[in-house]
Amino acid sequence: MTAVLAQSPQRGSLRDPLPSHSAGVRAQTMALPAWPVMLVLWGYPLFWATGLLAFSTPLVALPMLAFLLMRRRIDIVPGILPWLGFVLWMIPSVLMLDRLGQILNLGIRISQFLAIAIIMVYIVNARESLSPQRLLRGLTFVWCFIVVGGYLGMLFPEGRLTWTIGRLVPAALLENDYVAELAFPGFAEIQTPWGAEEPFVRPSAPFAYTNGWGASIAILTPIVVGYVVSKRTARSAWWLAFAVVAAVPPAVATTNRGLFVGLAVGIGYVLLRLLARGHWLPLIWVGLLSAAVGLMLVWSGMLDGIAQRQETVDTTEGRSTVYLETFQRTLDSPVLGWGVPRPGLDTEIYVGTQGAIWNAMFCFGFVGLGLFLAFLAGAVLRTWDAPNVAALWVQAATVVALVLSVFYGLDRHLLFVGVAAALMLREKSAGDSDWWTRAPVPFWSLRHAK
Repeated sequence: MTAVLAQSPQRGSLRDPLPSHSAGVRAQTMALPAWPVMLVLWGYPLFWATGLLAFSTPLVALPMLAFLLMRRRIDIVPGILPWLGFVLWMIPSVLMLDRLGQILNLGIRISQFLAIAIIMVYIVNARESLSPQRLLRGLTFVWCFIVVGGYLGMLFPEGRLTWTIGRLVPAALLENDYVAELAFPGFAEIQTPWGAEEPFVRPSAPFAYTNGWGASIAILTPIVVGYVVSKRTARSAWWLAFAVVAAVPPAVATTNRGLFVGLAVGIGYVLLRLLARGHWLPLIWVGLLSAAVGLMLVWSGMLDGIAQRQETVDTTEGRSTVYLETFQRTLDSPVLGWGVPRPGLDTEIYVGTQGAIWNAMFCFGFVGLGLFLAFLAGAVLRTWDAPNVAALWVQAATVVALVLSVFYGLDRHLLFVGVAAALMLREKSAGDSDWWTRAPVPFWSLRHAK
């Protein structure tokens, strides 16, 4: 078994980007099945209902690793290397731990992040079975299920799944609130801060916290738009309009600032890229869509809800205090970090929990932070020449994740980012991709679906 680093072909070149792949070697290389990746996407509701959502990626990564090891050749595109380096850099941080619980915590995170790496490598090598449309369709299904989860939180805010794997978890572990939330998933966060006239009911299913729901919608929505644009059918366009309208009520109920910021970043990014390319017609379509979404948010009262919640729960000042302490304490262990988040010295909030980049810096030092940012920012820069509007929308998901990583932890969302990034990097490196071309044409040439 050999690993090969695939380089992107020169623009206009017709040669195979992996010239050592002879026809004989290709014939002898085992084709990878699609079902492991499809299981983690289409099986999202099942993993959630059984309380296994937090462990779904390591579970499906095991058969993927087995299939990869049975191949004669494994291709790796350059944009994935920083993530592989980040996962390897997490391992020495165990030297900073002094309790069994901390070691278990770090071990679980390493297994989850390693699983993301395996999934990305698998997608790169399963091009025959995992087409762009198939991957984007799976991510779109996850988006739809998350919207449904939002409605569950609105209709049954005190609902909770009880027949889960949590029944097999030792009672001592369930005393940890976070473990209990994962083992017995709830439908919503109910917050009653001091000074509030009534509780804030904020949908969260299928995530433990509402911020996770908002971040997932913000990251996946550009991917959904990219999938619909690539299909180029009027039926798909009407479906997108219906789906966006359907997602508004739970989005409003979350009063989640990150969701609003993420959507604004994704839409603004695509608008600027289209403007820079002089694509006026798609720019008009995206502008009209953005205006419609903005008006719905204003009329729906989402902005008023956010403002009302800010009057009683202002986390901005608290976050700034935690960020400052996170940076100062990282200076005490700048290379390996601290392995896991630690109790704050000035606040009740754990240091290293208020944002993925702060977590990477505090837990794994400045080297870990550099590798984490190299993956996210590198995935955007390496696919900067996304040749069509559909690819631009999919790329925007990584841009949104990069922005949200400043103030949200993204452990549960890295699956979506990893699948999208692996797809983009793979198709660009392929050299003969029908998806990585100036077609498909976006909305203005919609044809009626047959």
